[in-house]
Amino acid sequence: MEKRKSMNWLIFALMTVACWGLYGIFLHAGQVGMADNELGRYKAFLFVGIAYFLVAVLAPLAVLLMAKDMNWSMPASGMWLSLLAGILGAVGAFCVLLAMGSGAKSGMSPAVVAVAV
Repeated sequence: MEKRKSMNWLIFALMTVACWGLYGIFLHAGQVGMADNELGRYKAFLFVGIAYFLVAVLAPLAVLLMAKDMNWSMPASGMWLSLLAGILGAVGAFCVLLAMGSGAKSGMSPAVVAVAV
């Protein structure tokens, strides 16, 4: 009997597209909700950072703590490359924020800028 191939990867890929697609919309809404035309985008991004902490630190930590026979050894090369990946992701997210602000000043809709990025 042939083993069925899992399509879980497709579900996760579609979830990624949905989340990244909604990111700019909600970030702009959060910025507007801060009621601060000058610094609202940075206040909103501060809460994005808190969300990153909750999702990117606490969730994997919980999974690791629940894993049986967890090996806590983490080679330096893996740690540094992963840290660099996180920095690149955060800088990219910050640049989306800056692009939305710059686009809005030039008359473009923040949603259009987010989609273009």
